[in-house]
Amino acid sequence: MSQPVKIFLVDDHKLIRDGIRAMLLGNLSFKVVATASSGEELFNQVEEVQPDICVLDIQLPGMSGVEIAEILKVKYASIKILVLTAMKENAPVKQCRAIGVEGMISKDSGKDTYLEALEALKAGRTFYAGQFTELLLKAVQGKSDQLALLSDREVDFIKAFAKGLSHKEIADYLNISPRTVEVHKKNCMDKLNFKNDVDLIKFAIKEELTTI
Repeated sequence: MSQPVKIFLVDDHKLIRDGIRAMLLGNLSFKVVATASSGEELFNQVEEVQPDICVLDIQLPGMSGVEIAEILKVKYASIKILVLTAMKENAPVKQCRAIGVEGMISKDSGKDTYLEALEALKAGRTFYAGQFTELLLKAVQGKSDQLALLSDREVDFIKAFAKGLSHKEIADYLNISPRTVEVHKKNCMDKLNFKNDVDLIKFAIKEELTTI
């Protein structure tokens, strides 16, 4: 049997943390391995814990969930992020999507929605629930269906890749690590269902991403 997906819960309300932990007790697919009430607590533990998914409240003391997500995507790009928010129409969907956040659900969601979101992230899909789907569609309006699948950072990677830059040069240009460059490339290939570099170059030309 495969190992359960490791979950790191970040929420400043103990009741929320305890509730999600209790919800996942006995679930063979997911296991809560750490919790934190702030970004500082998260970053003090994240390298030791090495979670697969971070379930992240958007409103936290100190660093906001958006700020934390941005750091995670730069320094620990392999960690999937599921954002929890009590906001509705004013939820920062566009900002989260641009960072590369894989999912967003309302804090008042039921167990089924939580599990559906976690399963989607586990399978490499995105999951923006309910009203957040409509906000996301508005945020990517005008983009092609394929381009809308990518975060702004992944688009930046494709632009640099199409320019013929090496992975080290892309890392320097985007101010990220070579490992993160590899993660961006894999995510692009997986999301677009491409098999090789030629597919990526053809896509860049089609979407007019060949200038930086």
